[in-house]
Amino acid sequence: MSTKTENPTQRTALITGAGSGIGRALALGCAAADMHTLLIGKTASKLDAVAAEIAARGGTAAVHPLDITDDAAVAALATALTGMTIDLLAQCAGDWLIASIDDTSSAQLDHILRVNLRAPYRLARALLPNLRRSDNASIIMIGSIVTALSVPMVSAYTAAKVGLKGLSGALAAELQPEQIRVVMISPGPADTPMRAAASPGIDKSVLVPPPTIAQMVLAVAALPRGISTSDFTLHSLLWQ
Repeated sequence: MSTKTENPTQRTALITGAGSGIGRALALGCAAADMHTLLIGKTASKLDAVAAEIAARGGTAAVHPLDITDDAAVAALATALTGMTIDLLAQCAGDWLIASIDDTSSAQLDHILRVNLRAPYRLARALLPNLRRSDNASIIMIGSIVTALSVPMVSAYTAAKVGLKGLSGALAAELQPEQIRVVMISPGPADTPMRAAASPGIDKSVLVPPPTIAQMVLAVAALPRGISTSDFTLHSLLWQ
């Protein structure tokens, strides 16, 4: 579904995990900033609901249901977007696993690495032609506080997010000559459905609201061409 109007000056954001949590908040924030949004996620009904929210607020969106771990689906998306300018690629999709290393199966490890590390790599590579068409392109990776603070029972998730931090830094250096900024924002804990499932009953006063994370993503993406910032964490002052 697409509701984009002909507006050559309107900027475009592609957001993974756009059906809920940080991705949804960012999609609404982008729409409020008059950006056209490309909504990526596995569940079409969730994406449709976000697109309807955007339309109700006078914004434009296009829904692209797909599994970001599916190489063929990512390749098809890149083909469908051939010739389109993407100004912001926000990689918000992710998955979580709480388990000791003894209880983490190889299949679970592979899944966590595919979703949180391999898929962002693959998607960034596939959409570089679109980002290169922009006069001020950004790739924003949503990381996790575990990249700065080691905690038990999340070894697979931590390995994936620390790998994503390394990817962000390496990609930032590689794309610096083209003035494409790459930044990872590592929030935590955040008030998302994934956090609620992982920590039932958690005090929400210690959580970072998704709209706050969205504001930071938009602030980084709005920096002037040729200006960037280092990866950083974002957390509540009440969290310990």
